[in-house]
Amino acid sequence: MTVPEYELRMKAYQLQMLDRQYEIHMQAWANVMAGQTKKGRPVFRTFEKFFNYRKAEQKILGKKQKQPSDTKNLQNWIANFNS
Repeated sequence: MTVPEYELRMKAYQLQMLDRQYEIHMQAWANVMAGQTKKGRPVFRTFEKFFNYRKAEQKILGKKQKQPSDTKNLQNWIANFNS
């Protein structure tokens, strides 16, 4: 087995483990939504806030995630503050 082939197999294994983590987090998310709340509201409002699959995948693949602009961060903060 060559080094590039080994690296490719390792990346495939990591992606397979990521899919398994996704399944585990999806089950945990379903459990949270079924009962656990904080002051009558869910602790995590979206699944992506609970587990960001795309971010984890990009980390494995070595891709950089595009950072949102400061304006977008401010808008998100205001929206969450008013909720």
